[in-house]
Amino acid sequence: MSAPTILTPDSGIDSSRRLSGIPPEPQPSIASSAVNSETPILTQTGTVELAHCMPFPTNDVAASDTRTVSEFGTWFLEEDFDVGALDFSLTSTISEWAQIPNVFPTNELAVREQGIYTPLQSSAPDVDSAIPNDETVRRKWFTRMSPPREHHSSRDFPASGPTLTSHTNTNESYRAGLSQKLRPRIQDEALPTSEQLNLFAKLYFHRFHPLLPVIHTPSFRPTAENALLFLSICSIGSLFVGSSRALAQGARIFERLNKAILASWESFISRSHPDAFSMVQAAILGQTYAILAGEPKYLVLADVLHGTVVAWAREANRLGDLRHCTGDFLDENDMDSSWHRWIECEQRAQVQVALHIHDAELATLLHHQPIRNHRFRQFPQLASDALFSAPTASEWATLYRQSLQSQPSDPVYPRSQRSLDSFPITGRHSRFTAYGLLESINARLVDAKQSDEFDHLVCQEISDLLIKWWKTYYTETQDLFCLPVLWHSIFISLYADLDLLEQSIGRDGHHPAFEASTPVREWASSLNASRCLIHASLITHYLERMSISSEPAIHVPRALFSAALTYLCVANHAPKHIICAQAFASPEIELLGENASQAHCFPEYTHTSEGSIIADFDHLYRLIDLLQRGGRWGISRAFAGVISAALEEKGRTSLG
Repeated sequence: MSAPTILTPDSGIDSSRRLSGIPPEPQPSIASSAVNSETPILTQTGTVELAHCMPFPTNDVAASDTRTVSEFGTWFLEEDFDVGALDFSLTSTISEWAQIPNVFPTNELAVREQGIYTPLQSSAPDVDSAIPNDETVRRKWFTRMSPPREHHSSRDFPASGPTLTSHTNTNESYRAGLSQKLRPRIQDEALPTSEQLNLFAKLYFHRFHPLLPVIHTPSFRPTAENALLFLSICSIGSLFVGSSRALAQGARIFERLNKAILASWESFISRSHPDAFSMVQAAILGQTYAILAGEPKYLVLADVLHGTVVAWAREANRLGDLRHCTGDFLDENDMDSSWHRWIECEQRAQVQVALHIHDAELATLLHHQPIRNHRFRQFPQLASDALFSAPTASEWATLYRQSLQSQPSDPVYPRSQRSLDSFPITGRHSRFTAYGLLESINARLVDAKQSDEFDHLVCQEISDLLIKWWKTYYTETQDLFCLPVLWHSIFISLYADLDLLEQSIGRDGHHPAFEASTPVREWASSLNASRCLIHASLITHYLERMSISSEPAIHVPRALFSAALTYLCVANHAPKHIICAQAFASPEIELLGENASQAHCFPEYTHTSEGSIIADFDHLYRLIDLLQRGGRWGISRAFAGVISAALEEKGRTSLG
């Protein structure tokens, strides 16, 4: 396949015409296959129209290309690729969405109409200034957003005005200020060079893709339809470069891409289902970046937009022709087309599992109810890992025939058991299925706690599900998803009220922390606290054995934070806590055998006839160290900062 011709975007004159609202010169019609036209197009609906400025192959070309995963570097951007064309398309879309240029002249803001009230600027204090200086935990909390550096309200609105007959009337100056408030403030910067984008993409596929396989790597090629997905890939890949400059570039890509998707999602949804699904994949990777980056505003944004992305995925599936996702895919006369039809359906199923994971992680981290349906009987049925990663159509066909021969038939339940929500019988050879199911158990627990339905029966049900999951899906081989860590962290959530523990270390300030101290003190001396410390210790041992070249899964920072939080609260409220022997008799601990014995969990502590005495903060510092070394994720370092701040605040209190 010959390299595509690299062309430049339109001239500065045409760009000025488009941005200023002047109609461009008439252009001849262009065939859909001509992806290398000279003019990047901004549609009337504000869609990012990249097909005419990106040197990417069409889907038809990509469909006939069956190179292996190891060769994916050959399709990357050429050295003379004009990033400015892509840059222009993103900027144009965001600019149209933001209604640039400004339609209100500067001098109009100074107009004052006599007899009309101009509202006064608010005198409410900043949120940041309202936090006392000694509440360091509250200031450093991973969801606390700092106020903007400049206060736009003073720029958009007059500071004072005459107050005559009515305090509800407005003048033209205030109307102009309202318009300014509704207009997004754009900080637009150029995209990185093609060489840097290539580096980011390579690092994504080598380091991150195995942790969230929502893209079929062997068949993926940058096309006009998935250009936004390619940029989303690059934003995550920037986390693995190891330089502050690359991190800043990735953040700027994420912010611009997020605005571009929000500006034109309705056009993607309405055009074609491949475009819509590619946008959903881009949004999911963007959500993942927002969760892991460690920026409070990104994390809050991910939570706010999670329901929107779920709705986009639902709409994309509704518009897509999913009838071919049932039955036998294999057509011996057209094996390549069969493979690509199967890929589309399988990617949609993988995306649904990724949404389950995001739903559970956000609900657990931010203490609210999940929004997804986590019924096991409706869980997506994924193919085996080997089948999904088959590099060519012929290898896929061989594995697909084998899967049809070994596929179990759907179980037939007696009428009395049809209401049971059991694990799916398929998916035993898909680790991503095991990951999604474990997160669904996690989501069920969070939902029960947030809806005040958590009781002894629910506790027993969740415990039984976790034990059943372990017996069904646990493997001693290397686990890229670090699923034992997630399994132990769910037990910590089962035995502790993490929301209350967070409150007790100062998340919401000193007064709520004081109110939480009594119930937390009772918990810290309980059997459940002993169980939490055992699971926290097992998380520590698992992660300390990981290879330094391994990347931690998405949930690992949160699991470490939960483990550190339990140790911190026990050390604060019951510093001489003794691990109760009954805790080692818990069903899930007995299930692990010698790997969860007292000698294995706490070899460094003094043993007594009653159990193992927990030394004050020794183990806690090991957890903080693991958080600080937690791979590329900024959220891990943010968690470490919170725990360290809590220790410092505790030290100042003790000295005082």
